[in-house]
Amino acid sequence: MTRGEADEGSASVELAVLTPVVLAVLALMVAAGRIVTAHAALDTATAAAARVTSLARTAPAAHTTASTVTTQTLHDQGLHCQHTQLAVDTGGLTTPVGQAGTVSVDLTCTVALADLALPGMPGTVDLHSAFASPVDPYRGRS
Repeated sequence: MTRGEADEGSASVELAVLTPVVLAVLALMVAAGRIVTAHAALDTATAAAARVTSLARTAPAAHTTASTVTTQTLHDQGLHCQHTQLAVDTGGLTTPVGQAGTVSVDLTCTVALADLALPGMPGTVDLHSAFASPVDPYRGRS
């Protein structure tokens, strides 16, 4: 038997062994890309919410506009969260005229990964983003 005859079929075996590994690596890359993209969209929504919160005149108005802007920005960015949790700190809105204050927004989003069907891959991942925005010390008060 020559060397060529002994190697017959080895390429098929190598392909059969490597195909699942290559597919798993590709699925991991898709999962990583989805998480990075989702986190960027979450950061965008949180920054926008912090900015509109700093422009509000009252705490209830700040909460309402932050929620609206968060929902709209996540929709515009194409991020579909299974669950969102929004926390708005409006303490900076009560600072006296002439003093600096800040408001902050914390946003958590649960992103689905179950459709990737990778063994060991969690079905969801919780992403968190927080931003603070300064309040204009000379803005009008209501």
